[in-house]
Amino acid sequence: MRASLKSCILTLSLLLAPTAWGLGTGDMAPEFRLPSLTGESTTPLSASHGKVRYIDFWASWCPPCRVSVPEIAALHEELEGDRFEVIAINVDERVADAVAFLKRYPMPYDVLSDPQGRTAAAWSLPGMPTSFVIDPEGRVTLVHVGFKRGDMKSIRAHILELLGRN
Repeated sequence: MRASLKSCILTLSLLLAPTAWGLGTGDMAPEFRLPSLTGESTTPLSASHGKVRYIDFWASWCPPCRVSVPEIAALHEELEGDRFEVIAINVDERVADAVAFLKRYPMPYDVLSDPQGRTAAAWSLPGMPTSFVIDPEGRVTLVHVGFKRGDMKSIRAHILELLGRN
């Protein structure tokens, strides 16, 4: 099956998936271990247990991702530290597409690669992009699907509350 057709099928399945079946607030975040886009090994999600984590699933072909990435980068810059972490997970089948996207929209945090979509499937993404806020115990406290200007305001407030900075 051609890569573009696979991407279309993945996109449609993500968009048409009922959100009631997806990962929701209160659920434990599924474990993963993914390579970085550069192919380096990474530590598993559980290695950052005890931190508030913002997990962002994105793709180079996703227009709202072009809006979210700069806002996520600003959040990372503001809150970077030992109690907060941003992890981006790219779902492009071709790593080269993700690398090209990053040249235009740099991410100053961990960017992992999930070209087969196994982690995306385990997290039951209802759309693209989808982000999850994970509390220090590993529970999902917020699921955000899509992204438009202004969305980061409520996400940031939620994260600050989890960090005890409200």
